[in-house]
Amino acid sequence: MTGFHFPPQLSPDESDPAGHGGFHISLDQRALVDEMRTPASTDEASFSIARDESRDVFVATKDGVEFGGVLFDEKNDRVLLLATSTLPEYRGMGLAAALTRRVLDSLHAEGKRVTVRCPVFRSFVQQHPEYAARLGAQVQAGRRC
Repeated sequence: MTGFHFPPQLSPDESDPAGHGGFHISLDQRALVDEMRTPASTDEASFSIARDESRDVFVATKDGVEFGGVLFDEKNDRVLLLATSTLPEYRGMGLAAALTRRVLDSLHAEGKRVTVRCPVFRSFVQQHPEYAARLGAQVQAGRRC
């Protein structure tokens, strides 16, 4: 996987002057958080996701290009969603929201418990209360990345 990277984990006491929830997030994360408010792309169905266990990442591929991923950690039946990244040229099309939705739907279908630590997923869940109901308190309890 080349081109996109995951931001480092940041401590919760770092400030976020842009007001994205009291935590410092990278410019890449900020762009994705803001994208959660963008209507879904009509082309969103034309990409695939796969779980790469060797790298602990859900990888999103469109037209042969790995354009995004979701870093996770799994222990037993709990999955911690840690960070999300997409290539800049794939932003603003609703693909990050579609990726987020597909990861959450997949984990729900597998019966996994999910804890959200990624600000991109937090923003998505805030915009889509039906997902908040599925996740319950795990969204509130998880630290942000």
